[in-house]
Amino acid sequence: MDYEQFRARYQQVFDSIESQPAAHFAPSLAQLRAMAAAIQSPKDRRRAENQIATIGDVLSYDDEPPLSPAMVNAVRAHDRGSADAGTPAERIARAESATIEIGRIADTAGPAEQAAILDLNEPLYMLIMSLESAESR
Repeated sequence: MDYEQFRARYQQVFDSIESQPAAHFAPSLAQLRAMAAAIQSPKDRRRAENQIATIGDVLSYDDEPPLSPAMVNAVRAHDRGSADAGTPAERIARAESATIEIGRIADTAGPAEQAAILDLNEPLYMLIMSLESAESR
């Protein structure tokens, strides 16, 4: 993943902040975190992580009710699955495990929330594909 791809997606998310409630952005933030983790350059990766933190700060001012317990658990599972520690094989296994856990959480959530929870799997799939591609080189 290169920084410019991340930057384009980041800008889309950032530009839409005023038009959506904070809870709407959980999947987008998860996707941005996964994209940032896949950036090769440490300098660009740090810059991307700082930009994600900026979105988090902006969203923290939103007075929306807190996320549901199901969404909180799904975001935590996503964060564990997208952690950048370990070998590519370990990271792939962790991401695959997180997608399964997120699926189970979505199954227990209400219908209105299921799609948003399942959207957290998309960046994990992207991470898995990126790591598998890197391993095959």
